[in-house]
Amino acid sequence: MDFDKEFIEQLVKQDQRAFNEFYLKTVDMFFRYIHSNFFVSKEEAEDIISDFYIKRWDAVKRYDFKQSFSAFVWTVFKNLVKDSFKKQKDISFSSFDYEDWQSFEENIEDDFDIFELLEIDFQFKQIEDAMKQLDLESRELIYLKFIEEKNNTEIADILQISNDNVRQKLSRALKKLKSLLTNDT
Repeated sequence: MDFDKEFIEQLVKQDQRAFNEFYLKTVDMFFRYIHSNFFVSKEEAEDIISDFYIKRWDAVKRYDFKQSFSAFVWTVFKNLVKDSFKKQKDISFSSFDYEDWQSFEENIEDDFDIFELLEIDFQFKQIEDAMKQLDLESRELIYLKFIEEKNNTEIADILQISNDNVRQKLSRALKKLKSLLTNDT
């Protein structure tokens, strides 16, 4: 999430065009974050994200240009996600919304190796199941590092911890994930 100072100033001034651009550049990232960390349905993720954009619109007025804009936005986003889960204690943690997918047969190419597809799906399912067993902080670290491809400095800004702390916690999270994956096999 890299925006120049002029763009951020437009957001702070509540410029609608800047908001639209911000939305288009970030909505997929936030959707992937929610979907991969909390395994909620598509509709639940969309509800949380729409709440975020409404609250972000108000929160951006309080942005202090001395701090990282990315860290500010992630903090607002994470706080809203936490608030959403506090309100909905019985939220369903479904792995996928299979209703949105076409039938399995329609997606297979004639020359595609079915066993390779099944092996990839099996491995993904194992990783998904192991990720569900991790604590939120570990899932978040792994997500930011490997899905969002953030470096440790960016992660430190977002989580408001030191680079060394990011390195240590990420190492522990990966060890936990590896342990969960090797215990499943």
